[in-house]
Amino acid sequence: MKKFISLLALSLLGLSAQAGRPLNVDDANVNDVGVAHVETFWSRAADGSRSLTIAPAFSPLPGLDLVAQDVRTFSGGPHSQSLLAKMQVSAPRENTCHFAWVLGVTQWQKGEGSTALVGANATCDMGVGSLHSSIVSARDAQGKDVPTWGLAWEQAFGEWTAHLESVAQRAAKPLVGVGLRKEVLPGLQLDGTWGKQGGKAVFSLGTKYTF
Repeated sequence: MKKFISLLALSLLGLSAQAGRPLNVDDANVNDVGVAHVETFWSRAADGSRSLTIAPAFSPLPGLDLVAQDVRTFSGGPHSQSLLAKMQVSAPRENTCHFAWVLGVTQWQKGEGSTALVGANATCDMGVGSLHSSIVSARDAQGKDVPTWGLAWEQAFGEWTAHLESVAQRAAKPLVGVGLRKEVLPGLQLDGTWGKQGGKAVFSLGTKYTF
């Protein structure tokens, strides 16, 4: 049970493929129709485990993103695969909020089973930066609800965009972190995060290629 909860925490905290990388807190934004992106990032969790995530996404219809995510932990750790659909229910506008639903399922490859999840996201244009909030509900192996809450503030500073975020989950220590991203070539973004979870450092380095 404890092992499953730790895997679930790793999966939910790693679902940043839904959000604008390098955010862990999901946002309510989606790609334009016909636009795809691929995120690839290496991360270190609070327990010292290191993982590689590859997450392609594509928007086949207005307001809809379809996301696949493969998370592979090094040294024989957990390996999970997720399929997600993000549905925007209101369009972005200046000085207001818009919303999205997320539905998904995660399957672990070493006998840990699978779990479904549903999320509700909001992104608010604050004039100075954007405020993102998210709540995700998932079920553990015993069918108990394991909710995750997240809040993030994001702001552009010239060519750089920075964020400050906090993520909390039942049965896991809260995560507080910061991140930076920058477009280094047309369509190619480099990014990184650093934070603390239970007094231990967590960080990630990644890319996002949009085409």
